[in-house]
Amino acid sequence: MISIANNRWLVVSMGHFMALFIITQLNFYLATVSINVIITGMLISYSALMLNYSQGLLSLIPIAFYLDSKSPLPFGSTLAIMVALHSLVVGFRNRLRRESIPLAFFVSQLINILIFLAYTLFVAGSSFSQGVNYFHTGLNMIASLIVIAIVNQSFFVLQTEALAFFGIRLAEEQREAR
Repeated sequence: MISIANNRWLVVSMGHFMALFIITQLNFYLATVSINVIITGMLISYSALMLNYSQGLLSLIPIAFYLDSKSPLPFGSTLAIMVALHSLVVGFRNRLRRESIPLAFFVSQLINILIFLAYTLFVAGSSFSQGVNYFHTGLNMIASLIVIAIVNQSFFVLQTEALAFFGIRLAEEQREAR
């Protein structure tokens, strides 16, 4: 039998997939105006700030493979970017108060900007690219940052409540670890 307490990454990963499903629907409707929203920074932020390193990494691996299957970039590039950013946030989180929603918002926005930068540089440097439209990329980034600003707090609360439904109280665990 699978213990949810030891495999909390499964619950978080399912929440990530649900968020991606909703954003995919949003992208379907925004496609008429050529806008594509990316919320990967918010997903990495939750996994890095609220879970330990291994559980957070495990929650991001299926998401990275899912995003890799939809990307024209070489397979594994999204995984490499997500692992690097996750490790970066985990490295800095010991100096920060993890329960802070404003901190989570700031980290989500910063990671999303770094993801846009990484994807843009990766595409610009690849041989299959015909060029990068920086105006369109900037427009997508601004739209993504606006969407994250709107849903970030709700996403964090819903993920934490989903874990609490299975008896995992992250706030109590983080206070005990101090």
